[in-house]
Amino acid sequence: MPAPLTEDQIAEVRERIVVVAERQAVERGLERVSMHSIAQALGWSATALYRYFQNKDAILAAARTASLNRLSERLEMAMRGPGDIWARSRAVGNAYVDFAFSYPDAYRLIFALSQPDSDAYPELKAAMGRSRRNMTRYVEQMVEEGKIEADPVILGHVFWAALHGLVSLQMAGQLGSDAPAFETLRHEMVRGIVRSVIKKRG
Repeated sequence: MPAPLTEDQIAEVRERIVVVAERQAVERGLERVSMHSIAQALGWSATALYRYFQNKDAILAAARTASLNRLSERLEMAMRGPGDIWARSRAVGNAYVDFAFSYPDAYRLIFALSQPDSDAYPELKAAMGRSRRNMTRYVEQMVEEGKIEADPVILGHVFWAALHGLVSLQMAGQLGSDAPAFETLRHEMVRGIVRSVIKKRG
């Protein structure tokens, strides 16, 4: 009888499973990912996966949780960086874009339209809440410091929606060769939003 796996070994195996599921979710679509397809990619039987996850939804929830937490770690690191709030807010935007283009499979999985019910997976629900807080925290600080006048929750979501839309267009190849460069569009988009809320000095 094989020796039981340690907690670290179990975590390592779960991570391997999650990576495969993440890739297949993007390549095939969530509906075509199955316990069988994941097991086949790993060279296992589908039965072996049930040692680590209850079903496919549990695997996809774990994959999305991991992706969200990786994104949050980068955003939080940017917020702890040097400089004033303007510099750190730019760093947050850079971290978001860098993550999207460095880990496109993870990014696409985060925003896939079909997703497991987060209420059934507490870790996923917590990761979603953490991610959303990171999308507004830097705006809250800008308001607290008197740099802008706005509802930070609304404005944070406006920035997020705008940047996500631009990133998605770039990923889908919809910004053709005749369009302005991605960074040019991003700069003008952010500048336009900021100019509408920046606090005027009397």
